[in-house]
Formats: sequence, C-alpha cells, structure tokens
Amino acid sequence: MVLTIKAYGLIGSHCVLGFRRLSILDLSPTGNQPMLSADRRYALVMNGEVYNFQSLRAELQSKGYPFCSSGDAEVVLYALAEWGKPALERFNGMFALAFYDSLEKKLLLARDHVGSKPLYYLSSPRGLVFGSQYDQLMAHPWARGLPTNQEALSLYLCFGYIPAPYAILENTHLLEAGCWLELYAGGKQSQGCYFEFPQYKVPDLCGHEADEAVEAALVSAIRRQMVSDVPLAASFQAGSIHSR
Repeated sequence: MVLTIKAYGLIGSHCVLGFRRLSILDLSPTGNQPMLSADRRYALVMNGEVYNFQSLRAELQSKGYPFCSSGDAEVVLYALAEWGKPALERFNGMFALAFYDSLEKKLLLARDHVGSKPLYYLSSPRGLVFGSQYDQLMAHPWARGLPTNQEALSLYLCFGYIPAPYAILENTHLLEAGCWLELYAGGKQSQGCYFEFPQYKVPDLCGHEADEAVEAALVSAIRRQMVSDVPLAASFQAGSIHSR
C-alpha cells in the first residue's frame, strides 16, 4: 500500500487525509481508505497490514462495534477508538498509520514495532505534513526552500543511510520504530514509544531445541501473513538458502 500526501493543518482545525490503495484484504469499496467510523468521529489511513486482526475483530464485536468490511483497517480504526494508544501494543504486523479524532481535533501518527513501514513528517508553523515516502513531503509547497540538515547529511556520508529521527531537509523527520506522535489543533504535541527491544539475555534453548523453536516461530509467522484476498505466490532463487 502507498500513502499519498497527507496534511494536518492547524488553520481552521482541519485534518486532510488522502490514500492510494493497493488492495490485499477486502477488495470491495468497503475496504477503501480513508476509513471512517460509523458515527464519523474517527478517521484512519494505514499503510501495511495487521496480521492478528481477526482475533481483535472478535473482541471488538463482543463490545458492540459494527463492522462493514472484512479487512484489517476497520479493525485498527475501532481498536484505536476503543483502547487509544495502548492498542498499538496489541497490533502484530507492519504499519504506518494516521488516526484522527474529529471531536477532540487530535491526530495520532504511529509506526510499527520494528519500523518495517516508514512514516515521514514535516513540521511547519502552519501545521504538519506526513507521508510514507519522503518525496511526498518534498512535493508539498511547505517544503520549498528548506535547507539541508547538515547533521543528517553527515550521518548519510558516514553510514550510507539516514537513521531515524533524521531526514535530509530541515524540519523534516522520520518517525522512529515503535513510536507515536500526537498532535492537537492548538499546536500542542507529544511523542513517545510503545515498544523497545528487550535487553539481550543468555538463551534458554540450544542445539535441536533452538532449531525447533525457530522453525515453529517461522511457520507461525508465515501462516499469519498468508491471509489474503488476492492470489499468493513465493519464489526462491537456487542456492540462496543453505542449511547446516
């Protein structure tokens, strides 16, 4: 999925969301985004996929939430409406999302646990622009004339890439993995992390037990990710996989 330019403007307390969809789950119009809640209070755009959406959907249905689609986006929409930011910890998947509360005039941006999906944003006195690709920010009028961020340039020359939270232009950033950014129409904003990698510890398993545990984890992960409403395919290059 590809997110188009999205803008959050402080002028008039408006939030503008746009989306360009690659349909994987729920190919019908009910899966289109931006997705609105039944009462039209909440809106969501999401790039990626949440693999455990079916179990979350069942839990939300038991709380009385109505569902019109069969995909994961509507589940994410109502999960955030029900649990707020703590819902992010419950998502198993890869995603970059924007969730807007039109009643509180509040926008939540979030990125998945390990940063599989990027989320860039540009801060301006007039508001905030964000997207899943950096060139989307550069195409926005607010990015015209922004100078190069010298620290980001130094990092690129040192590492060959620019790590989060930096980006090549001043006032632009890459949201860090496992983090969220929340903004209000009045200009107030806050930022935090909902996930951090655990500290290294000596493994409990070794030898064949470790091999079996890794295989079981891989099989479980692949099974979760094979939920699709379009044909699935896989390809392997000869000699690319080795076993010991």
